[in-house]
Amino acid sequence: MSATDATRTAEFDAFGPWVDEVHDPTELPALYRNHPVDFAASQLVLKVPRNISRRDALPGMHLYDHLIVVAPDAFTVLSRTGDSYTESSIGYGDIAVIEDSVDLVDGRLCIHTRARTTLTVPYNGSSQQVITRLTDVLRQLASAAAGSGPTLALSQPDAPPAALDLLDLGKHDVGLVTSYFDLLRHEPDADLLAAHGRVALIPRGGVCSRLVHAVHPMTLHGAVFCRTERELQIVGRRHWLVRGKAPELSRSLTTIPLAAIDAITLHPHPKYLDASVVTVALGDLRYEAVLPAGSAAERLLAG
Repeated sequence: MSATDATRTAEFDAFGPWVDEVHDPTELPALYRNHPVDFAASQLVLKVPRNISRRDALPGMHLYDHLIVVAPDAFTVLSRTGDSYTESSIGYGDIAVIEDSVDLVDGRLCIHTRARTTLTVPYNGSSQQVITRLTDVLRQLASAAAGSGPTLALSQPDAPPAALDLLDLGKHDVGLVTSYFDLLRHEPDADLLAAHGRVALIPRGGVCSRLVHAVHPMTLHGAVFCRTERELQIVGRRHWLVRGKAPELSRSLTTIPLAAIDAITLHPHPKYLDASVVTVALGDLRYEAVLPAGSAAERLLAG
């Protein structure tokens, strides 16, 4: 057996749904071994497995869909395309919004740039702790790249909640409150700014549209808004608006560097009453949040 075959067998033996850290060249997946990785200079190197079960994996397969390299100058993701791979890189100063969301075991890390490009890395939700570590590193590097310039002064809430209890957002949004508690354990200095639970929306259309929505309603999901020294953090669901009556189990954390925000605008939602669209401009990127009209979150962002 050749050295390459032996390495691939070791790769196969270690394969599972989890995202693993790569410490040296011997742990690189075979597909990405020709890519130069400076392990001494890089803060973090991760390999993201294919979304297949262990029983469907074979020793000769390329078993990792992505290789993530947090190098000194850029965040690089190598993505498998058959027997080859593509390379995408983002400078830390270009990072505008980081979204990490999980729906059961379906995890997604989305990095949105000021140039209006998005780099998405799917992962198994069992590895969210590893992805949280990755986002922490990216946040630090993005903050350092932004420098010590002025940050956006958010409007102060009229009466910011001192804390949240489990049922403050309603029985269907207990999960949002527990996600907020998770955030506080990770970011003990985060300030709670505003929070709201889910709202069933009324369409702007006529009677027929409202009857359809009575059977198949549109829900504007809840969110918790917090601020750290240099970031706005939003605990919410993967999507602001979800149609239907099925339970919503996703959870997400969106991080926006305050120094990256150029402007914030507000307009009524074009399809639904009592809902507003807040648009955050970050370079060419337009990040949109849908909020209950007149809510504390709306006043916070658009005041």
